[in-house]
Amino acid sequence: MTPLLAVDNLHLWYDAGGGRVVRAVDNVSFALEKKGEAIGIVGESGSGKSSLALALMRMPPKNVARFDGSVRLAGQELTTLSDDQFRREIRWRRIAMVFQGAMSALNPVLRVGEQIAEPLLLDHRYDKPAAGARVRDLLERVGLPADFASRYPHELSGGQRQRVGIATALALDPDVLILDEPTSALDVSVQAQILNLLKDLKDAPGISMLFITHDIGLASDLCDRIAVAYAGEHMELGPAERVLVTPHHPYSQLLLASLPRLHSDVPPRPMPGDPPDLSALPKGCRFRPRCPYAFDACREHPPAIPLPDAGHARCWLNDRNVAGARFETHLPTEARLD
Repeated sequence: MTPLLAVDNLHLWYDAGGGRVVRAVDNVSFALEKKGEAIGIVGESGSGKSSLALALMRMPPKNVARFDGSVRLAGQELTTLSDDQFRREIRWRRIAMVFQGAMSALNPVLRVGEQIAEPLLLDHRYDKPAAGARVRDLLERVGLPADFASRYPHELSGGQRQRVGIATALALDPDVLILDEPTSALDVSVQAQILNLLKDLKDAPGISMLFITHDIGLASDLCDRIAVAYAGEHMELGPAERVLVTPHHPYSQLLLASLPRLHSDVPPRPMPGDPPDLSALPKGCRFRPRCPYAFDACREHPPAIPLPDAGHARCWLNDRNVAGARFETHLPTEARLD
């Protein structure tokens, strides 16, 4: 079966000047297998999560040093399309994005209805009366009154503005919705409302999602699979329940251990060390300087080692031939292959 969205060996590097290159997205691969599936991208700030979203939308900044790889949507290779083709056929129509911080994404001097209608009117896809009707339907779909179309962004609360951002992304019924920290600026009660809205959209009409967040709890509530990002790579990818319960990578384990537990007396443990400079990455495994399990093999860069659940982990501990006794000592029982 052809995946809905297949990303293979994607790179997005930035020229930081002085001969320095920032490897924001470095050899990333994953797939959204079908409609209605959601993948969560979690990790610390600076791990390349937002750069991945910009790469998929083909909206990189001007200081690009390297931008290549394969992105296929329902089998169609997108990287070979011209910029004009991608704008007319893919962006907003088939892949849309909700940006972090709705207030900065919305034009403060335009009514929200005009902004939602903009992709509808582009290239004369809708006439003005049809676009107006569509805007009212979209506002109601995201839980806002239709008359909010006449309001300006500053007249709305943070949660309402985020709903407007979602309505704008849904305007042309995309196959894939990319959400970049869509709830980070909202209080907990509004976060729950937005998350319930996303769940409804995921179930009907079955929009697939790439949910980028630093909040593992939110990802666990919405996503079917989780990718753990670190230093431009995806250190681990697998079913959400397995990644959260029996993580196969030390970074995933420590990330989860840093979170407070509602029904546990064990206090959260701070993550050791600091994320690396993406323009001066350590040799071998990028997590090696912070890893409590590092050994000699970690001086070599680990590949994405396949796991039985069709996921992977970039850690030599998952290779019995390399890790030896460490394989049994440091991995969860479910990680020990026969």
